[in-house]
Amino acid sequence: MHNIVPSVLVYFFEMLISYVFFSRVSKSKYKLCKAVLIGSGIFFIGAIINIIFKNSILVNTISYSAISFLFSVICFDIKTKKALFYSVLSSAFMCATELIAIFSISALFNIELTSYNDNIYILLADVLTSKFLYFITLLILSGIINKNQKTSKIPLSFYLFPTAALSSLVMFWYIMTTYQLSKNTMIVITCVSVFLFLSTILLFISYHYNAEKEQELLLLRQESEKLNTDLKYFDILVNQNNNLRAYAHDTKNHLSAIRNLNTNSEIEMHLLKMSESLAQYSKVCHSGNHTLDVVVDKYVTECRLNGLNFEFDIKNNNLSTIEPYDTVTILGNLLDNALETAKTSKQKTVTFETDYRNDFSVIIISNSCDTNPILNGKALPSTTKANKQLHGFGLKSVRNTLKKYNGDISFDYDNREKVFVVTVMVDAVNK
Repeated sequence: MHNIVPSVLVYFFEMLISYVFFSRVSKSKYKLCKAVLIGSGIFFIGAIINIIFKNSILVNTISYSAISFLFSVICFDIKTKKALFYSVLSSAFMCATELIAIFSISALFNIELTSYNDNIYILLADVLTSKFLYFITLLILSGIINKNQKTSKIPLSFYLFPTAALSSLVMFWYIMTTYQLSKNTMIVITCVSVFLFLSTILLFISYHYNAEKEQELLLLRQESEKLNTDLKYFDILVNQNNNLRAYAHDTKNHLSAIRNLNTNSEIEMHLLKMSESLAQYSKVCHSGNHTLDVVVDKYVTECRLNGLNFEFDIKNNNLSTIEPYDTVTILGNLLDNALETAKTSKQKTVTFETDYRNDFSVIIISNSCDTNPILNGKALPSTTKANKQLHGFGLKSVRNTLKKYNGDISFDYDNREKVFVVTVMVDAVNK
């Protein structure tokens, strides 16, 4: 394998296999094309090392572990220790499958172990066969790792294609080492082998990618259903609050009349306390935007129940240019996240402000936060909840909604004040 072309080709295959493996045990930070491009650059370094050290098994094992580790931590959301463990483990499996392929097929067809060194086409047949075994091994390993996680399961029928392709590669190797073939025939067989190998890997990459998109679509639908439920809840809440406030208003009038007729100081004190208790049922927010008022009233109540200090200032902008459904999507998700984080903080505060900047409506939501949230590959704060696959879609919904209004969202953390700030800009003129 002293030729640079076979070496680069082999390491490219290994990069694709590593991508399939790590994408099944963790989440990619980048889109497929970008991840493959970065991986190609990293594994090209491994190919150069392989050429320099003349295919040394020891050097190859160490360098493969290193580049696999580098690829995983750069392109995937995975912990360092876990990435190191998987890299060493996959490197061990790679060596094992190469030895198994060489010894098994040499014994099966009575071929010299070193025969592949004399013919580049037999060499490629050997490489593709061993990499196929390596690929299947890592697929099984990733399935074992993910057996307790809700990730996409590969149907059993999918394994029929790689099994048939592997059998074909073994037969190709046997044919090339047994019969005298022309150079053109060996080139054709080699190209077919490469095509079979690549098509198998791309089949699994495509399946995993589509399964991931389907899962995201399902979760986005669930998020949409949740928002529809919230809107219905807000309507019910408005009707209940209107009835309750009407009752409270009438009761306060009755209490006021009784107080005017009363001459007993003890009764006067009791009536005063009752009037103060009824005052909390008065409408908190009076912005002129019905949806905004209901949202603010809801979170004022939630913060009170959870022992949080909620402050709001919306007098300069009532967000009237944003549709009710979108208002609930944006504010509901952002305030839910703010409350969730503030509950676990020491200061336990949430603030909500609106204003205008040039032709944009500005929404600023701040909450106390003891640690700086980590941003994921899409510049969104990573969810801190246990099941990351079932959460984190709220901010994605917000970002998708903002596209309708030529809007944007940004995040900032004040390490000194321990405050996390979300700023939303929405076009106040045109949607």
